[in-house]
Amino acid sequence: MFDSLVLPLRRTFDFRGRATRSEYWSFILWQIGWLAASLNLLTLVPDGPLRENLLLAEFGLYLLVFGLPTLAMQVRRVHDHDTSGWTLLVGFLPYVGVGWLLWMMLAGGSPGPNRYGEDPRAVTFDPALFE
Repeated sequence: MFDSLVLPLRRTFDFRGRATRSEYWSFILWQIGWLAASLNLLTLVPDGPLRENLLLAEFGLYLLVFGLPTLAMQVRRVHDHDTSGWTLLVGFLPYVGVGWLLWMMLAGGSPGPNRYGEDPRAVTFDPALFE
């Protein structure tokens, strides 16, 4: 379970290959948990400039820690659909962009190998196991 957090952080600068839905969404769940815990702790701070500054610092830290790894994971996720990572720019289109990106992250990838690599869901058989 902890690997679902560590592996994407290790692959921060790796924009090659493919990523499965479970790999992507487990990393997103870690982020949601981190945000929920940190925002819950901020409710203990009284309203005022300190709370606002801590909130800005928390979001800055969130972007620093999870920004680039999430982008790399999203690129690998659209590669699973045999689509270029540049298509993530569709997310900037009003109305349809976010829906299209959500569909790309939720839908299953192309079966078998594609131009971005082998199918990460493929089960490989190693005959050496039975020797």
